[in-house]
Amino acid sequence: NVHLDRNFFVRHASAARSETFINLREVCSRFCLPPGEYLIVPSTFEPNKDGDFCVRVFSEKQAEF
Repeated sequence: NVHLDRNFFVRHASAARSETFINLREVCSRFCLPPGEYLIVPSTFEPNKDGDFCVRVFSEKQAEF
């Protein structure tokens, strides 16, 4: 487990993000991203809340996870 502090997110711009940040059980988005390394950050609607997450990633081309 690695904790990324605020400085990490200040220094690294988002490549993509959900259009709206609302309190829903499920969020689905589609992005076209160039090849590279990406960090997916699941989060709860309310700060400092723990939660279980299921993340699914689909790719039209071969990808390594």
